[in-house]
Amino acid sequence: MKAILLVTSIFFLSLSLPAKALTISSGFSEKESVLVYSVLSEMFKRANIELDYQVLPNQRSLLNANNGVSDGDATRIWNIDKMYPNLIRVPVQVHSLDLVLISNKKLNFKDLSDLKNYNVGVIRGMKIAEKTVAKHSPKSVTAGTNHDQIMMMLESGRIDVVVAAKIEFYLNLENSKSDTLYLHKKTILSLPLYPQLHKKNKAYIAKLRDALQSMHDDGTYKEIQNMFLNGLESRHKDKVKVTIYD
Repeated sequence: MKAILLVTSIFFLSLSLPAKALTISSGFSEKESVLVYSVLSEMFKRANIELDYQVLPNQRSLLNANNGVSDGDATRIWNIDKMYPNLIRVPVQVHSLDLVLISNKKLNFKDLSDLKNYNVGVIRGMKIAEKTVAKHSPKSVTAGTNHDQIMMMLESGRIDVVVAAKIEFYLNLENSKSDTLYLHKKTILSLPLYPQLHKKNKAYIAKLRDALQSMHDDGTYKEIQNMFLNGLESRHKDKVKVTIYD
């Protein structure tokens, strides 16, 4: 009888213990990864799973997750498994990639077809931005190695407009030499991003899905996003005026 009680006690105790730590990496910059980590840490806490979070170069993060070196990648597009078949998505949005237009003056821009009238800059390796721009045959396309370089090209007049991620734009405002930059109000492309686990961790998908969905349902996800974005938009307003126009 005592043996049965002991086994029963151990069983129920094991249900309350956290699962093994999962190593999840992010390919975003260290600054943007703060936002990603804020969402992931709450999700893992609710799922009762320990999180080991790493910030890596974009491609290495993806390859490590697909090859099983890490347990997963924090934020990828829905169908990334078509190219990286070892990945299984947690089917709830964890972040988003929002592409915007940035310029030194107001542009006559109604839709993406208007890119044909401008010399456009993108960040090399940001495949979604590169493909989106290429579809609309701008006068020219210039690829910079990073955000700061492409913004220097804009400020010098080498290009007319930059297509970049909105969060990255605000995160790098402190490096701008301009007094005023113009941000088109319309987001030209918004892609939801999802956590991805290596297939060896398939058993954790349901718990993480439910935990992340509960954050959407009770408003925690939106609260974390808004807190981060509002802080970004106000932080540099005295140094660089960002004019948002239609």
